[in-house]
Parts: sequence; C-alpha cells; structure tokens
Amino acid sequence: MKNKIERLLPLAMVFSLALLGACTTPAVEPPTSTIKLIHSPSNVDELLVYGIQIRKMSPAELGRELQRANANPTGPANVVRRAMLLAATRDPIELARAEAQLWNVMADNSVEADKLKPLVQLLVGHYSDLRRVADNAEKSAGQARDAQRKVDLLNEKLEALKNIERSLPATGK
Repeated sequence: MKNKIERLLPLAMVFSLALLGACTTPAVEPPTSTIKLIHSPSNVDELLVYGIQIRKMSPAELGRELQRANANPTGPANVVRRAMLLAATRDPIELARAEAQLWNVMADNSVEADKLKPLVQLLVGHYSDLRRVADNAEKSAGQARDAQRKVDLLNEKLEALKNIERSLPATGK
C-alpha cells in the first residue's frame, strides 16, 4: 500500500500544480464584437399631447407658439411641432408648408426621425385630406357665388319684365 502511495504522490503533485496554475492564469477569451445600442427616446407621446394642446389655442397663441417653435433647433421632433402649428392655422398655404416640412422628416434617416415616421405618415395623410377638403370648399364657394350672381341677374331681368308689363296700357278684353 505504501508503494502505491509513493508511486501516486508525484502524479498527485503534478495534478495539483496544474490546478493551481489554471487558477492563477487568466483564461484567454475569444474576441467578441461589441454592439453599441443607441437609445433615443421617442417623442411620439409628447407630440400627440402637444397636438391636443394646439387644438385648444387661439390664433394669437398659435402665432406666439409658432415664433417659439421657429427659434428651436431643427431636429425632427421640432420640425413636426412646427408642422402641427402651421396646420392648426387652417390656412391652405400654411397647410401646404406643413405637409412639405413633414416630407422632409420622412426623407431624414436619423434614428429620431425613424421613430417619428409612423406619426408623420399619419399627419401627412391628414393634412393632405384637409387641403383637399379646403380646395373643394373653395371650389364649392366659387360655384355658389356664380350661381347667386346668375340668380340675381335673372331676378333683375324678371323685375325689368314686370316693370315693362306694368308700364303697358291695360287693354280691355
């Protein structure tokens, strides 16, 4: 038995030294690529609330808010804010400007713009519909004015005919 222990002792020492060496030598890690996540908070909720606030503003308040918005930097969220303000004026020219600004955001490839694109697409469609309705209303108003002019002209002719009829001598039958 002592013979067996004497024979295993050098083997046990080599094994224990190998274990000690493994504990003190840091293991070589394989190279890894690092992925850097860029977290940019989405402003969609903030912009939706802003849109609700805009609807409650008077024209004077809209003008002041538009001046403040024009002084801000031109990031995608601020461009959307300005477009919302322009559209709130309901002026067809301003509505077209708002739509053009939103198309600029759609063309932007930044992370912030990408997060805003679903909202921007919705607003572009909405503003396009508003412009179409405004154009149709203007066209209808023009047609109504033309029809009223025709009615007025016909009424004048009718009155002239009535005056001629009254001025004719009464003929007995």
